[in-house]
Amino acid sequence: MLVTRRKMLGLSAATMGALALAACNNGGTSSSNGGSEGGTLVTANSGLEGKFCPLFTASAADQDVVSFNNVMLLITDRMAEPIYNGIDGETKEYNGTEYTYNGPANVTMTQQSDGSVTYDVQIRDDLKFHDGTPMTIDDVIFTLYAYVDPTYDGSATIYSNDIKGLAEYRSGMSTLASLIGNAGRDNTDFTYWTQEQQDAFWAAVDDGGTKFAQEIVDYMAENSGTTTVAEAAAGWAYPDLPADATATDFFEAIGAAYDWNFSAAEAETAGTPLSELIPEDVYNMGTQGVETGDAAANISGIVRNDDYSMTITTNGVDATMIYQLGIAPCCKSYYGDPDLYDYENNQFGFPKGDLSIARSHNGSPMGSGAFKFDDYTSGTVHMSAYADYYKGAPKVSNLNVVESQEADLVTGVQAGTLDVAAPSYSMEVENQIKEINGNDSNTGDVISTFLHDYRGYGYIGIAANKVCVGDEPGSDASKALRKALCTVISVLRDSGIASYYGDTASVINYPISTSSWASPNVTDPGYQVCYSTDASGNALYDDSMSDDDRLAAALQGALTWFEAAGFTVTDGQVTAAPAGAKLEYQCNVGAGGQGDHPTFMILQEAADAFATIGITFTVNDIANASDLFATYQSNQAEMWCAAWQSTADPDMYQLYHSAGSTNYYMIDDPDLDELIEAGRQSLDTESRKTIYKEAMDIILDWGVELPVYQRSECTIFSTERVNIDTVVKDQTPYWGWKDEIEKIELK
Repeated sequence: MLVTRRKMLGLSAATMGALALAACNNGGTSSSNGGSEGGTLVTANSGLEGKFCPLFTASAADQDVVSFNNVMLLITDRMAEPIYNGIDGETKEYNGTEYTYNGPANVTMTQQSDGSVTYDVQIRDDLKFHDGTPMTIDDVIFTLYAYVDPTYDGSATIYSNDIKGLAEYRSGMSTLASLIGNAGRDNTDFTYWTQEQQDAFWAAVDDGGTKFAQEIVDYMAENSGTTTVAEAAAGWAYPDLPADATATDFFEAIGAAYDWNFSAAEAETAGTPLSELIPEDVYNMGTQGVETGDAAANISGIVRNDDYSMTITTNGVDATMIYQLGIAPCCKSYYGDPDLYDYENNQFGFPKGDLSIARSHNGSPMGSGAFKFDDYTSGTVHMSAYADYYKGAPKVSNLNVVESQEADLVTGVQAGTLDVAAPSYSMEVENQIKEINGNDSNTGDVISTFLHDYRGYGYIGIAANKVCVGDEPGSDASKALRKALCTVISVLRDSGIASYYGDTASVINYPISTSSWASPNVTDPGYQVCYSTDASGNALYDDSMSDDDRLAAALQGALTWFEAAGFTVTDGQVTAAPAGAKLEYQCNVGAGGQGDHPTFMILQEAADAFATIGITFTVNDIANASDLFATYQSNQAEMWCAAWQSTADPDMYQLYHSAGSTNYYMIDDPDLDELIEAGRQSLDTESRKTIYKEAMDIILDWGVELPVYQRSECTIFSTERVNIDTVVKDQTPYWGWKDEIEKIELK
């Protein structure tokens, strides 16, 4: 949502005011108090959207607030392996040291003879929500039913798992908006809604919906030079509108694409949020459930055993299911209606199809975590320590999460306005910290730095339907075209990343974070530097060659790929393109309009190299990151630079499956789909690693992604104000300072 991100980027003045206030609060309490009254810990974040209900949180910043405010049913260790015995504690070795992990639950996973899998879940009996209400298994059941409700539209995907009886429970219900929208303007059957509701719906479409679409049209005209609604819609990934389409027609296409879920359609926002353009009652139709047929009264695979235990049964093996249990149990009496919870009579805390109570608490969450939510004002979330936290009361009294800009993070810790921050680590940041410490080290008397591999990676993406031959994205010729482009860019990665990151990042060759257990190792059979062969499979270069010789070899290799794609190559020059292809391509990069991006130099050098063989390669430096996101999320971009953040499980469905919700590459390969699905159906780690390696080979063969770098991630603490000995050691992407925040002390 562009407007949301733009508003966030405009918070600089308010943020600095909040930082100053935070500094005063911290300085006034931390130096003299201890134990349960240990001052205020101030941490920086960016991208707060204010969705703090665990059910609907989306941004990483909001998820941090949720993690402070809630406990997660299932936790993982430093290598993202599930902790099955959280109640008693489970000791596991990492980096030569044994660590004990305690969590809210024990989980026993058993595969039955009929192929089904049972998950026996037992929770602690001493968990309490922040209002003093004991947490029981009924709160967990309430939460699960909310996540799988037919009208649920949050980011969690538990409903995609094959829980026994889930499909039968979710059937027989549609949203009111989808029923009205799909029935059309001429509908005369008012079995499920009234004439008045129908009139209000289409009036909202004609008014606010049209304005919503027109803002996209205006955006496309300004940024892409489109002159008609149809052209703008096509550039926004809606190519099927007639030439004389109106903005209203465009919005109807958007509504239909999201099955008239107005909240989900906010992803298309190019200006004003849809929630501000159409009446609230119509907007809510997008999540208002209407019974249209028979459905099961409950989910047979979710069974309550007693006050503190339950069983979940899936119809088959699904490797992602165990990680789906990493949910924050929500209090049924707060996020639901306690009078509507009666397990024995198939009532689960809210009317099926109506999550309005939970939605109403997005800005006022109540959990059971280490810190209680107080308020969110002036760009700062204020929280206070929870004395009855199951791992013990936090050592600090208050926690402030402050909306901050990247440029303010290191200096904020130096100046005392922040205690904890996570700047994007680079040589520039490393040198800045060293200069502040005055000892040529990133850890000193002013700032202490904790490094670990980031759980994501940087990449260059290519839209298969934008960079192809003959409108056939999956053809060998189209793959060859994309591999020609990747071959030249790939060889420049080493010098470019070294220049930007120094030794704080490394070049990677597979589309997966090296922090994942599924990442191929250099010593694995079949490991290969990506895009390092010509069209005949011959290696182009080796480590003994100079950078210039490697680039020359890559250019010759690229010419063989261009020829394989059907381009005309004469005397080392590409002189003509086949139908559907061209001699010029563009890559978008969010380098702040100033070239400040780890891949920018790589792209610039690639542009110079392409020019020597007759290809025009344009580097489009987009100043506003949200505008960059919009270009590839709406399928406007041919190529783009971005980064993925990996989950604990390396499941590839969302990114690469033909039905994946963020398959921005537009990759559609039945063999890849089959492998991704097979990876979900195995519980054996080694088997899954082999499956995912084969899947990654297919992704690289399509030429839709060039993996670029794995960077280090850092968290910096104020050495002057934080007792560094109380910060968790051996941090990883899956176990960091937030996971043991209750132990942190201020000086």
